[in-house]
Amino acid sequence: MVDIPKFEKLPYSVKKSPRNRWNYLADLLGDGSEDSGSSEPETQNQEQEVVTPTTRDISITVNDGSDPVEGVSVAIDEISGTTGAAGGCTLKNVADGEQTITATKEGYEEYSDTITVSENDTSFTISLTAVTPTPEVTPGET
Repeated sequence: MVDIPKFEKLPYSVKKSPRNRWNYLADLLGDGSEDSGSSEPETQNQEQEVVTPTTRDISITVNDGSDPVEGVSVAIDEISGTTGAAGGCTLKNVADGEQTITATKEGYEEYSDTITVSENDTSFTISLTAVTPTPEVTPGET
């Protein structure tokens, strides 16, 4: 029979975590096999897998229905870019899956849409609508 010390008598490093207590007890109660000291309950032995999403560089082209639009701010979350003279920009490291993309430029309506980024979908075209200025009317003028 194994003498199991009272909790108060355990070393600090064993008391501070349930995993350390489990390993300490497993060592005390081990069956003599080499790995008996490292056995843990099934639920504690399973490590959570960290899944890193697949990311891609995507190409965005912005036009006004016919001509490219330069200087448009395009964003997906914190990833952003600005279109050049040809109306294009690249957003780097965009996660696969559904993403909300926005495009803004003074003089145009704000654009927002959901796109799906995947191995086969990395190029997108946005068509902005120009805002028609409302003429100012001064009282007394006709």
